[in-house]
Amino acid sequence: MRDDAFTRRRALLIGLGVTGGAWIAPALCGYDTARASGGSVSAVSRASAPSRPAPPRAARPELLVLGPALQEGALEAAGYVVLQSRAFAGGQLYRLLSPARLSTDQALSDLARRFPAATVSRNALYRSGAFLCEGGDCLAHQAISWPLSRRVTARRIGMIDTGINLGHEALKGANIRVFQADLGERSQAGRRHGTAVAALLVGQSLSRTPGLLPDAELVAVEAFHKSSTGEAADAFTLTEAVGHLIGAGVAVINLSFEGEENPVLHLALQEAAARGIALVAAAGNGGAGAPPAYPAAWPEVIAVTGVDAEGRAWRQANRGPYIRFAAPGVRLWTAASISGGRLQSGTSYAAPFVTAALALRLAENPDLSLEAHLRALESCTTDLGVPGRDDIFGAGLVSLEDQCGG
Repeated sequence: MRDDAFTRRRALLIGLGVTGGAWIAPALCGYDTARASGGSVSAVSRASAPSRPAPPRAARPELLVLGPALQEGALEAAGYVVLQSRAFAGGQLYRLLSPARLSTDQALSDLARRFPAATVSRNALYRSGAFLCEGGDCLAHQAISWPLSRRVTARRIGMIDTGINLGHEALKGANIRVFQADLGERSQAGRRHGTAVAALLVGQSLSRTPGLLPDAELVAVEAFHKSSTGEAADAFTLTEAVGHLIGAGVAVINLSFEGEENPVLHLALQEAAARGIALVAAAGNGGAGAPPAYPAAWPEVIAVTGVDAEGRAWRQANRGPYIRFAAPGVRLWTAASISGGRLQSGTSYAAPFVTAALALRLAENPDLSLEAHLRALESCTTDLGVPGRDDIFGAGLVSLEDQCGG
């Protein structure tokens, strides 16, 4: 463990005039989900509710089937509506609307009986793990450019997120390829979260929000849509996005979102992991007592929690044995959706630090296995909390690549 590294980094922040515990990048070192992570919200006026509101009409549940190609006519004859279908990993992925006469559980049982060789599930929703800093918690605000000590071309990085504003000053000139996932009948989500994550990864060095690896190639899939409860991505679209990034030949995929366990999405990520792709995800923003957040809690995925500039755990971060690393994720200066930057918090913004660290390691030492790279990162973390690995910080605060000895 590298306890002196954190002290040096803190001293550098103070020397740069950063007050109030704000992190300035770069410093390489989430249907059953929480609401979209939008941060502190000021009071809003609310219209008086009627004394006897009409009961809401139950929506027909969406389901997924992943397996051998099916006869769509047979599905429709049974009362299912095929909303979308995509080829994936030698099979076919279907997004279905269940028959009105069946509950979700009944429809899942019916599909499993009809297609025993397939994997069936609900079409779960996932949300970005981000909180915009507002109000008294985020008074410290100092926009600086932290020049990189060296310029390195890392392995190709993938990310799945909301839209990205390629016209943002931090991303002008960056090597980014964007793929818009087919959202079906849904409208595309906004660009705030995706722009911030992309800028953390590949923001240009001379911009106000420089990134960790400005020379890296980034392949981004815009997979989120607008929903009645905020921005979300469903398991169907996320599975399609994973397939696209597998085909693009990325070395690492950044997954800054959270949601429930879903067997179809899990199969997609297992396919990516089997091909040697590193999967890095936000640990989740449900708080200390929250259940595990996915995809971070799957064993193939590297879960990253967020800490502040004092090395304290973010109060809204998930905890559990699946946490592997901690990284800056509280009051972090990163790109705003249109121009400039703002302070934001969330495990979403911690994940790119580990994504970048692995991309850099994989480029410089391509013959080492992913697990060997992870062990090397663990060996040079700054231990936080109780000695050794724990459920709050994992192995500890991930350190700069050159501080780790390469």
